[in-house]
Amino acid sequence: MLILGLDTTGRDCSVCLTRGDAIVAQASEPLGRGHAERLAPMVVELLASANVAPADIARLAVITGPGSFTGLRVALSYAKGFALPGRLPIIGVDRPSLALLDAPDALAVIDIRRGDMAVAAFGEPPRVVTRDDAEALIAAHPGPILRDPPIDLAAACRLAHRAVPADYPPIPFYGRAPDAKLPGGIAPPARV
Repeated sequence: MLILGLDTTGRDCSVCLTRGDAIVAQASEPLGRGHAERLAPMVVELLASANVAPADIARLAVITGPGSFTGLRVALSYAKGFALPGRLPIIGVDRPSLALLDAPDALAVIDIRRGDMAVAAFGEPPRVVTRDDAEALIAAHPGPILRDPPIDLAAACRLAHRAVPADYPPIPFYGRAPDAKLPGGIAPPARV
């Protein structure tokens, strides 16, 4: 089964193609900005380099955050558009939970700026806490601490290979409400 992985949560725009546990092809570019313009061409280039047609993809894996409002939406929107014609399942995985896949005794801690940290222990949903609260959790945790772990998109694809889609919905994890406001000045809710 071929899995296409997407990540636009941070500075890099990354794509990965796996078959089972094997990486077929992958690419990542440090962009900072411009993920929306670069993601689709990167997928086309990746599939062409692997001699794979879009119809050969069985599932998608997408990193759901935390990250910027726009960054999260780029990969999530692309995944939904790519998956729609073939009704492909999309597996969404957040960065803290992804980091814990191979380290179940660890605590994942990701700096999401403005004095907030996303933290997660294995089997628990990630949550946002203040830097001081994160340091208290770190001090009390008996296992290893994974601070700002790198994103392993191939690991997200491996998870997508065996995951039940209903258990990993592609819902953005913003960490906090976006700076953008709805009409009337209403702030959209954050999933925390």
